[in-house]
Amino acid sequence: MRIHAFLDAKGSNQSLPEIRDLFETFARRKGHGISAFYNEQDLPETRSSLIRLLRDKGLAIASPGRRETQPRLDATDELFRLLKQARPGDVLLIQRIGLFGSLSHKQWQSFRQQIRNRKIRIVSMDVEASWMMVSSESAMAPLAKQLTATIMDMVDALGASEKQHHRARQLEGIARAKSQGRYKGRPIDQGKHQRIRALLDEGFSWSDVCKKTGASRSTIARVVKSDG
Repeated sequence: MRIHAFLDAKGSNQSLPEIRDLFETFARRKGHGISAFYNEQDLPETRSSLIRLLRDKGLAIASPGRRETQPRLDATDELFRLLKQARPGDVLLIQRIGLFGSLSHKQWQSFRQQIRNRKIRIVSMDVEASWMMVSSESAMAPLAKQLTATIMDMVDALGASEKQHHRARQLEGIARAKSQGRYKGRPIDQGKHQRIRALLDEGFSWSDVCKKTGASRSTIARVVKSDG
């Protein structure tokens, strides 16, 4: 079993080096080491390790010189790169399950399917029940599968909750605008309304008009009412 740690400081009051130290301490207490870090936006691994060693000894590099800049992968690219390098039974260590909120719905569905197919364990620092999955015992496999599925269900629930919250905020804004006389509603599609009138005048039924224009029956009712 290998541990792949994903570093992400968004939504956290900790810096990337602090999160890295947190992960290393956590893995060490579980009797493991971190096999690879992803999305580290600090310094290349060899250089950062040297600087940490010198810093711990009270020393510093006088002139670090110029570093070649390399294109930086975003969080989504790094997450999928991690999956490609992980093997069945490996652990994806993250700080918070909210990290997956950066993925679009399509990306999350693909990511979730790959986690399931590749039998990767998701261990999140904000879900204490998941910590037990940092174990190489074969007996842990069935439980790890269930715990990881539970975490992914939590991500789905969080996504639905955020959508509901966003919709509630929209409705609050609409209500506030109406109370202040500033809300005009969705603009009327005059072209569609004219097509609806024309079809009704030709004798088409409401059901036929719905099929031909894609309008709802309530829209047709509004057109008829406005003409009355």
